[in-house]
Amino acid sequence: MEVSLGGRMGGPEAGVAWLAGIVQLRPKLKSALADLSVDGLRTIDVELWIGGSITDYGPDGFSSTAKYYAKKESLLLAISVPQAVAAAATQERPDQALRGWLADGFNSAKLPRSAQKLPFALIAQTVQSALDITRQ
Repeated sequence: MEVSLGGRMGGPEAGVAWLAGIVQLRPKLKSALADLSVDGLRTIDVELWIGGSITDYGPDGFSSTAKYYAKKESLLLAISVPQAVAAAATQERPDQALRGWLADGFNSAKLPRSAQKLPFALIAQTVQSALDITRQ
């Protein structure tokens, strides 16, 4: 399965703090799902939207939403991290915060009705295992 991981930063401080970590996680996420085969799904595009001083993504709290494109066999997963959550995350190990947000995003994604048939729990479990994360 093809996977992409990108980030949208809500301010320059968010870019400085998180962008390098997103780039480093990209190959791990790609290799985690490379051998996974799911009928009706060829591509997952993951976007981490991290709130900052200009735009606060997820002002109502952490959220994860998905859009499924059946004809393209593609799923877009948008994970929104509020500015307060990003600011409170430790900068000593930013990779841990990013991994946690990815795991939480996959686990709590609100799937559209058209994607209900996909084994998304298996995909989330695979991501969590590959990123070596224990989340609830």
